[in-house]
Amino acid sequence: MISIEIPEEVADQLRLPPRQIETQLKQELAIHLVREGICTSAQGALLAQMSRLAFERLMGQRKIPWVGTIDDVKRDFEVLNSL
Repeated sequence: MISIEIPEEVADQLRLPPRQIETQLKQELAIHLVREGICTSAQGALLAQMSRLAFERLMGQRKIPWVGTIDDVKRDFEVLNSL
């Protein structure tokens, strides 16, 4: 595990409830990394500690285009059809 330290003066200035800072920052980092193509949506969901579906919804709410291939879509359909 990698830890990132956020200086108190920065954390105090964030307009987030103190109990939500860690969760929100993980989500923001995950969104940024996926948007920049640094990691996949699946990896972003893990980082954000969200289900894949919830993370994809969050990405959609933020108007971040889905990045994938037709093979990714086919795999997703195969998984859904096997349920």
